[in-house]
Amino acid sequence: MSEKASDFEQFLETQTDNVSALLDVMKQETSAIAARQSPDIAATAKQKLTLIQRIQLCDAQISKCPESTSPSNDATQKIADIKAILEQCHQLNEANGIALQRAHLSIHKLRNLFQEAAGKNEMTYDSDGKASGSRTLGTNVKA
Repeated sequence: MSEKASDFEQFLETQTDNVSALLDVMKQETSAIAARQSPDIAATAKQKLTLIQRIQLCDAQISKCPESTSPSNDATQKIADIKAILEQCHQLNEANGIALQRAHLSIHKLRNLFQEAAGKNEMTYDSDGKASGSRTLGTNVKA
């Protein structure tokens, strides 16, 4: 086996480790979202960004290897495994994104309820449907 081929194999091993770590972080993010732990959600987001950068760097290194154009059967299997893990990451990221959007919407609705309770007579809504208290509503009318 030539040194270049061993570099290629090493890059594939590193990439497998990177995408596996990303999947683990995505699972941690899912747990943090379910537990509504904002600090943990923020920490996992930072970890995801770091891992994605590592994956991109390793991918660039792999693409420079001549073996990437015609990989061995073993390397082809490793590449398929990496792609399968990345697909799991993608699906989990989509689900986490939807969960975060729903949580954000729930918080928005709850904030509106608190604003309404604080001043029912002072509530107005803008074109986006966001509630706001306005004590001056109708007080500047001269007619």
